Amino acid sequence: MLKISRLKNLKNIKDKKMNKVSLEINTLSNELEKSNDLKKKLTLIKKNSIKENKYQNSWGLKHKYEFDFKIFQQLSICTNRENFLNKELRLAKDKLGKLILQKKHIDNKIKLLHYENLKIKEEKIIKDTPTFRKA
Repeated sequence: MLKISRLKNLKNIKDKKMNKVSLEINTLSNELEKSNDLKKKLTLIKKNSIKENKYQNSWGLKHKYEFDFKIFQQLSICTNRENFLNKELRLAKDKLGKLILQKKHIDNKIKLLHYENLKIKEEKIIKDTPTFRKA
């Protein structure tokens, strides 16, 4: 019985870890969606900032190219962040999968030990009960 209670405590610990990892997965997926939205907005801004006729003087062209360069920098930052979030999300999902497998293994051990304890108790009861004789 002591081993079963230890396994149940271990199962509860795994449940807590699974909850933390699932919360981490949700957070990462939300951040990935925000990053994707920001990237779409930046690409839309980049497409809309095509050379126009009003930037014919050198000062206007300078500001236009600086603006384009800043947009390009922000796009590269977004793609790097997106790649990082994808890697972290994959790692968190792997971690959650491992925890689920460990929890299933613990459940199987608990069921097996419970079944073995019941079997031992039944055998003890059968051995302790006297055989009835016909009178």
